[in-house]
Amino acid sequence: MALAAMIADWLRRPGSSPPSENLLDRKAADFAALVKRLATPLGDAEIRRLRSEAAGAIATGRFAEADKSLAEAELHAIGGSTDLSALPLERRLLIGENRADRAALSFLRTTAEAYREAAARYGEASALIGLAAIDRSRDAALDQAKAMARISEDFGGREGYDAAIATLRRLLEGLDSLSDTVAFAGAQEALATALDRLAGLSGDSKLLNEALVHCRAGLEDLRHDEAPALWRALKLRFGRLAVNLGISQKDDNLLEEAVATYATALAVWKRSDDEARWLEAEHMISRARATLGGRRSDLALLERAFNGLNRVSQAIDRSRDPMRWAELQNQMGGVLASMGERYSEPVVIEEAIAAFAAALEEYRQERAPLLWAQTRANQAEAMLQLARRNKDKPLAQQALAQLMAATEAARQAANGTVVAADLQKRLGAAGALATKLIAG
Repeated sequence: MALAAMIADWLRRPGSSPPSENLLDRKAADFAALVKRLATPLGDAEIRRLRSEAAGAIATGRFAEADKSLAEAELHAIGGSTDLSALPLERRLLIGENRADRAALSFLRTTAEAYREAAARYGEASALIGLAAIDRSRDAALDQAKAMARISEDFGGREGYDAAIATLRRLLEGLDSLSDTVAFAGAQEALATALDRLAGLSGDSKLLNEALVHCRAGLEDLRHDEAPALWRALKLRFGRLAVNLGISQKDDNLLEEAVATYATALAVWKRSDDEARWLEAEHMISRARATLGGRRSDLALLERAFNGLNRVSQAIDRSRDPMRWAELQNQMGGVLASMGERYSEPVVIEEAIAAFAAALEEYRQERAPLLWAQTRANQAEAMLQLARRNKDKPLAQQALAQLMAATEAARQAANGTVVAADLQKRLGAAGALATKLIAG
């Protein structure tokens, strides 16, 4: 009943689509966190009774009744005082914690307005707690920023991210990396996350570089044993940003930093603890190694990259996630093609061509025209590489025709301008090689 009440507002929106699996997972986590908080003994017998009533109402989806019970608990804690600042610190802490519970309750509703109310209540809780428990006050301020970010994450637009970023910058002004290490790192992680997601929404790549800076700052003084989950989250985000920026900016130093970052995370992380994120880390470190290995003609790095990609591929259920499976086949094909240039036998290049063919089974032109064009081009270049090795003129002609078709398909695809331009450059180089081979 609670889940039905949480998504009711979502479904009432004009033209609403069913909530995504990710949204449902987030709301389930929000619900579980609040239930856990309400189960923690707090205040006197009357406050505990009211909080228990609120928990029961939440379980059956009666959110308005739950908020009424928590409001009564808050009034009981205030005890008629008209100057909250004059209350004992422990009483202010109690009131602030109850206000944070009301914020979490608002957050169960799936409307942007409810999220804004949650953010406002978290801000009030932070102010109420204040010096009574500075760490809890900071936690509430961090929750306020995260609630703002979720407005954009769940409902679109950049309003929430912009508000969260401004709030987190203000929070960081009062934190020191050495004396407030965990709080400082947590704010840096939240800020990096908001900047990263805003970059994805706006297309502003400068925000990615800024997010990387904040990840690095958060990790500077944070030890794994101080906050393992936060340390790992920072490592994973830093690594992913460093890999993507290192590839796009052709920055080998960033790629090396990414490899080192992922290596330290994987060294203290069992795959069974969180297999999905472990596989993500293995995938990204392999991409970094593949790029470095290709640029440096480093066979050892390429072999490690292929083995890592293969491990991830074997763990992916193709029927459940066909596009990710295809992505891995395409990447393994690229690594094999780079390795094939360094082996005297052609078998590795043949394996690369087969890997690209496997990827194309899912990257069908009608489903993903740009991915189809890029993978067909990758396969054509491997075919040309094999043709040069075997002095096979028909294969060279076939490869060139395939690369031309891929370039034309990208040119005709929606949003294919950048991909088409890249393939056109590759076509020019391949054309010169194929012409020389065919003429010879």
